[in-house]
Amino acid sequence: MIATDKFIFIHLFRTGGTTVRNSLNGKMLGSHRPRSLIPKEYSHLPVVGNIRNPFDWYVSVYYHCLNFRYPMRTPTFINFILDFKSYDFKESIRRLVDTSWMTPDDKERCLSHFPLSYDWDTTYTDNLRQTECQSYLTSGRGYLSWLFNYMYQINGNTDGVTYNRLENLRDCYKLNATSGINSVFGEIKEPRNFDYMKYYDDDLIELILQKDKDYIKKFNYSIAE
Repeated sequence: MIATDKFIFIHLFRTGGTTVRNSLNGKMLGSHRPRSLIPKEYSHLPVVGNIRNPFDWYVSVYYHCLNFRYPMRTPTFINFILDFKSYDFKESIRRLVDTSWMTPDDKERCLSHFPLSYDWDTTYTDNLRQTECQSYLTSGRGYLSWLFNYMYQINGNTDGVTYNRLENLRDCYKLNATSGINSVFGEIKEPRNFDYMKYYDDDLIELILQKDKDYIKKFNYSIAE
C-alpha cells in the first residue's frame, strides 16, 4: 500500500504492483496491506488497484514461486498450501484452488507456515497470517477471488475502487517479471510461456471458471484475453 497526495494504491500480488509502486512518489504503508487496514489519516483518499486475467494470474503465481527461491522454495502462499512439495503447474494450481484434498494434518502443517502477525516492513512476501489462511481454507473460493476480496473489501464490498487492468499496462517496464531478468532475483531460470492457456487442460479451466466465477463475472474476463 502506498499513500500519495491524491490516492491510495493497493498492491494485489502478481498484478504489476511492483512496477506501479516504484513509479509513485508516496509513502509506503506496508507491503500487500489491504484496504480494510488503511490508516485513519488516509481514509479520505480514493483507492486504486490492479487486476489481472485469472488464467494469466495463476501462471504468474506459479512461476514466481518456482523462480524466487529456485527451485520452488519461495515462502509464499502457494508453497505453504503445498507444504513445499513440488508439483507441475496443473497439479499445483489444482491443489491451490481446490483444497478439498487436504486432511486435518495437511491443514495444520499449512497453517504452521504462516506467521501470527503482519510484517509491514517486509517487501516481497504475501504478508498473510494464519488468520487469513484459515479464512481461505473455509471460503470455498478460488485463491484469486479470495485474495481479491481480502485486499479490496471494506464492509463486505469491493466497490468504490478504481481498478486498472494489467492487460492495459503491458508497455510498462516489468520490475518483477517471470521471464528475462527480474529486478529482485536476477535471471529467470524457468521462464514462463506468455501464451498462458497452454498450461491448462479442460478440467483445470473448468475448476477456475467455477471457483473464481464472481471475479471473472465482475470484470468480464474471458479465457484468452
